[in-house]
Amino acid sequence: MYQSVYKSAIFAVFIGLILMLLMMDPVDALSANATEEQLRIMNELEGSEMTIGEYMQKVWPEFYAEMSDEQKEHINRWKRSWPKDANTIENNEVKWHSQNVTSFTTALGIKLCWGESVNPDYRRNATESAAESDTFSNLSITVYSPKGHIFGPYRDADFDRSQNGIINFYIKRLNGVDLGEWWYAVKGDRVDGTEYYTV
Repeated sequence: MYQSVYKSAIFAVFIGLILMLLMMDPVDALSANATEEQLRIMNELEGSEMTIGEYMQKVWPEFYAEMSDEQKEHINRWKRSWPKDANTIENNEVKWHSQNVTSFTTALGIKLCWGESVNPDYRRNATESAAESDTFSNLSITVYSPKGHIFGPYRDADFDRSQNGIINFYIKRLNGVDLGEWWYAVKGDRVDGTEYYTV
């Protein structure tokens, strides 16, 4: 019996040491701080009609090269949206947004809002058929980390169990989230006409 307890104690200490070493191991995240040349290219491309893939190849070629063929296939089809674009979306349309994380943080907050949470007159302005059937737009969001990790797609009520036109969540990591450009793909899963949103 004592031998069994002794072996269990040794095993527990061994597992504890491994966990401590893993927690102390530095994060190998890639940095995405833009160089002067990258900033110049970004400014030249601002507002251009292009895909996310084309943008990544010109500005962040090292990140593009590390993506899987499947990821490249997706971003080579999706249009790059710019901050000056109106935040509107139509049925089955995908709009892209990005956020560049350049310093250590353990949590990245993401909030997608549409419908009444963006426009108080939403129900009053809804089309008559939509108002009669009480069906309103549904959007979803998928998040892509700089290292190619995919979070989602997330939909209304996934986090707060309420159909309220708000998807609000955090991506957390004790050792810090990946540094670099995070991409958000907003999709109009079910939109009658045009939907306004914020992200």
